[in-house]
Amino acid sequence: MVFLNPSFFWALLGLSIPLTIHLWSRKQGKTIKVGSIKFLQDSDSKRSRSIKLNELWLLLLRILLITVLVFIMSEPRWNYKTEKTPITYLVEPSLLGVTKSKTFLDSLASEEEVRFLKSDFPAYDSEFLETKNLETPYYWQLAREMKSLKTDSIVVFTNAFLSGLKGKRPEIDKNIYWFNLNSDESKTNLVGAIQDKNEVEIISAISKAEVFKFEKEIQSINAESRDSILIVEKDTLRINMYFEDKFKTESKYLKASFLAISKYLRHPIEILNIKKEDNLKLTSNNLLVWLSDDTVPKTEGKVLKFKKNIFANSLIESANFENEYDLTAELNSENSIEEHLGKQLIKLLHLYPELKKEAETYDRRVMNMELIKPNFKEGFKLNSEQERKEFSNFLWLFFIVLLLSERVLSRYRMQ
Repeated sequence: MVFLNPSFFWALLGLSIPLTIHLWSRKQGKTIKVGSIKFLQDSDSKRSRSIKLNELWLLLLRILLITVLVFIMSEPRWNYKTEKTPITYLVEPSLLGVTKSKTFLDSLASEEEVRFLKSDFPAYDSEFLETKNLETPYYWQLAREMKSLKTDSIVVFTNAFLSGLKGKRPEIDKNIYWFNLNSDESKTNLVGAIQDKNEVEIISAISKAEVFKFEKEIQSINAESRDSILIVEKDTLRINMYFEDKFKTESKYLKASFLAISKYLRHPIEILNIKKEDNLKLTSNNLLVWLSDDTVPKTEGKVLKFKKNIFANSLIESANFENEYDLTAELNSENSIEEHLGKQLIKLLHLYPELKKEAETYDRRVMNMELIKPNFKEGFKLNSEQERKEFSNFLWLFFIVLLLSERVLSRYRMQ
């Protein structure tokens, strides 16, 4: 048995408290002078011994209570032997869709323990059929779960897709070796289509290790194809703009940028100049540009307001509330071009979110293998082939039983 927090054993000094109380209660009684002992009766010696015995049991229970509580705080662990495999190989399921990778992994699985890089790490199956359109696993989340594997070393074969890195980099106490088996082939996948009256734009995603981009092609599609792909209707984007005289320059640059975006994306954008007293009832498909020092009116749509911030990293940044953004600097020709104002506005508008969500499944950009590794944190070193088992729950149960027994006996003895 080992204790993770042995410093709590200092609390065993508390055993002196019930012992002191017990000894103090046995101090010599007071002498009371009486005129006659004629009417006094002899005490029952058996009953006296019973009282003393009950007091000793009560003292023992209280000592045990303190001792068990100290043991719980010191976090005891039992060492027990367990069998570990020297090396466990984890394989991303999508690698089975590549002939070269599958051949290598099949030969490896015939000699070593191989598991899939999925939740619960199921055993490797060479006949695994779902190799297409698989969701990219979250590598860092699975790295945390690898703590449960009873193995000395872990080797991971993966595509190392950038889309699989989510959340905060974990800290684990196992050495994991990552190998990239990505084929680095460029793939083109049909994402969906944008419908504009009688015209249809087919959107495709082109992806490889370092590139992820979209390609548009205007063509007609038949009824059968319409049922098999995602089609989004073009809807005019309405931008309501309010500006004071001192923000005239900013309003001109923003209007020019929106018009350029409309031509580049071939998406209709309507810009309306509004007055401060106008009653705004904007939907989620609208944008309010508020170039004023006054308070922004409440709206359901997105808001771009002027709020100067010399420490900002870009011209447009997310504000404190959802769907609210700050224009962080006064606009001019230099910062509009150098900081790509148009590109930032496209990201703010977030057109066709359905198509972008569909396209995420085809993102095949690859992460640098040095950056994908979790942080290594030195853990408690165990003896070879040993694990530690926690049994604090049993101690808590024992503590509760002792506490109830002590309360019942103390109530009976009125101690």
